[in-house]
Amino acid sequence: MGVITNPPAKSCAVPSKDLTALVQSEDGAAQDFAGAAVALRSIGCRTNQEEMFALKGALAKRGFSVVDSLDNAQIIIVNTCSVTSLTESKTARFLRVINNKHPAANILVTGCFAQQHGEALLKQSGVKWVVGNAHKHSIPSLLADQATNLLIDTGQQGNETLFWEDCLLDPLQSDRTRFSLKIQEGCDFKCSYCIVPALRGPSRSAPARRMLDVFKRAVDMGYKEIVLTGTHIGQYGDHTNNVNDHNKTGGLEELITQFLKIEGDYRIRLSSLDPRDLSDTLITMAGEEKRVCDHLHVSVQSLCADILSSMNRPGKELDALIERLSAFRQKYPNAALGGDFIVGHPGESDAMFETTFAGVKQADFTYGHVFRYSKRPGTPAAQRSDQIAESVKKTRGDALRVLLQSNRDVFLYSQVSRPLCILIEDAEPVRGVSSNYIRVEVPKTSAQKNSWMEVRLNGKTRGVYCLAEFLNGEKYE
Repeated sequence: MGVITNPPAKSCAVPSKDLTALVQSEDGAAQDFAGAAVALRSIGCRTNQEEMFALKGALAKRGFSVVDSLDNAQIIIVNTCSVTSLTESKTARFLRVINNKHPAANILVTGCFAQQHGEALLKQSGVKWVVGNAHKHSIPSLLADQATNLLIDTGQQGNETLFWEDCLLDPLQSDRTRFSLKIQEGCDFKCSYCIVPALRGPSRSAPARRMLDVFKRAVDMGYKEIVLTGTHIGQYGDHTNNVNDHNKTGGLEELITQFLKIEGDYRIRLSSLDPRDLSDTLITMAGEEKRVCDHLHVSVQSLCADILSSMNRPGKELDALIERLSAFRQKYPNAALGGDFIVGHPGESDAMFETTFAGVKQADFTYGHVFRYSKRPGTPAAQRSDQIAESVKKTRGDALRVLLQSNRDVFLYSQVSRPLCILIEDAEPVRGVSSNYIRVEVPKTSAQKNSWMEVRLNGKTRGVYCLAEFLNGEKYE
């Protein structure tokens, strides 16, 4: 157990029958998978995780039994990632381990790694289906059709249909308190280090009317936190006629405004935002709107203009961005500010890293995720000759994590004795998350999962959790 001390001053659609890209190998055989036990695993980003949650509901609707243990699964579905070569190696290793430990299981591989290496994956032992991003939504139907050894359209970039059949599971069935609403898919930017646009396609958005309907049904079912997710949610726009129609109306701010008109007991949390999408309206919503979490997570990647330029990201307005983030923290000192950072991008000098380091101090991030740059074949950055040594990346990453942890300690200390409202995610022990993204444990008490609890931090910690006391009727402000 630790103590939060006063820190030093801060230094489900059915696939078309005429799919021309559907390939069945000669030895593919029909098997009866009706009611089969299916286990789901996800590697990589939050979007992948939420897609598996949506798939869980779609499979249940089709009569499949979704199980947690791989030991009990007849079919294992793995949603994969290709964001870095290291992630790809991890994915390939994970698939081999699954096959070795569960040789009787039928493996379905989908996601970005499947998009990249479809034909090779289908030759791997134990893999019976490979499904590209464009047809993830069709997986329940593909399994119900019983054929194996199928390669489904990994040549098509992105996910044309985008959104799953609306198979919402209530909180008791899903074992979750937060409902992730996927509002958008793909990205229109071309960052030099990133392969995602090539694998998930251009930005496409779900019609607002559909999102409002799903949002309301999730609230009516009892979900108390709705997380807006996507590849790049700041590029949201209402494509009411066609996912390829870029004559969009109504951005993310307007969508949130419409959500807030829906009555119910809920709060909205935003997933990662690009700095280019951080409007004054979004900042004000996060700071002042009671039903929007006081929490922003901004994927800045670097706070050095030269490195941003080499990443093919805008750096001209960097000083203004840092000032805006700092102003957000000063105006709303109880709000969380998170960031994503890449260290060791090709060409990053010590001085450039120090500029990012200083920017993190100035903006006053309350936490952050630090990634060492990793070559991604097929991207411009991977072709550069000025790659940074792994030892240098590690040193820089470690230094930035120490700074962010110091910032986190300062922030947590500022929250001690302040009343917080948490959403209970685990009942034994009682654990939950506050609006400003603090993980809290409340010892010696009981609570119902998916309920609110008003607490006060007591300055102690247990692992990643801050310990707190139940307010027991005291007024929460």
